[in-house]
Amino acid sequence: MNQQPLISVVTVCYNSKSTIENTFVSILNQTYSNIEYIVIDGESNDGTLDLIKAYEAKFIERNISFKWMSEPDKGIYDAMNKGIKMTTGEIIGIINSDDYYENDALQIIANSYVDNNSYDVYHGLLKFYNSGNLSMIRGTDSSILPKHMIEHPTCFLKRTTYEKYGYFNCKYKYVADYELLCRIQKNKGKFKLIDEVIANFYDGGAGDSLESVIEALKFRYEYGFIKKYFYVISYWKIKLSRMIKS
Repeated sequence: MNQQPLISVVTVCYNSKSTIENTFVSILNQTYSNIEYIVIDGESNDGTLDLIKAYEAKFIERNISFKWMSEPDKGIYDAMNKGIKMTTGEIIGIINSDDYYENDALQIIANSYVDNNSYDVYHGLLKFYNSGNLSMIRGTDSSILPKHMIEHPTCFLKRTTYEKYGYFNCKYKYVADYELLCRIQKNKGKFKLIDEVIANFYDGGAGDSLESVIEALKFRYEYGFIKKYFYVISYWKIKLSRMIKS
């Protein structure tokens, strides 16, 4: 096996000028060298495109294969699917434009893959930040998927995993990443949890919204993870809780 497999990383963005530079720098700072980086922009109008163009030369100088495109999309998962289909690497990671990798993240993933390439999903620990402060470090085993999502910013899937199990289902606006991982698990795909920090995540995105929480609950009911009565009770508890907080 190639001891330096090509790792593709995809970032999707829209009006991310204030955060995406940290993401770019984390790619440039990787200790690993065989990297392909894809940026899918949704026609930003806040200066994000200027940053993408400015960093293009930096990626080329670092010998990182860099591709980008900017066009309208049908949502974040449609953009992710576009990016995945542009990649050529053996392993594919997705990092959002307000998150970033640890400097040795890709080396850790590559080492695990070279050691044993039979897994479909390689994932690790994630640092969570709330209001700019580190709130916790967590890495969750895939056995928890019927109850809640694992740490998606740390997930790297083999190209053959996407080819075998499919891409993101864009009927979901918020939880298509959760659905994909559950689909892989349901079909006996193999997950490898690595006990090292891979990425950094900032709270406050779309995944924290009421709509996202409700969509995740509905998905768990549709997938048979929870019974109807639990779904109905939980739905109204969530709605009432958010109403009280507001």
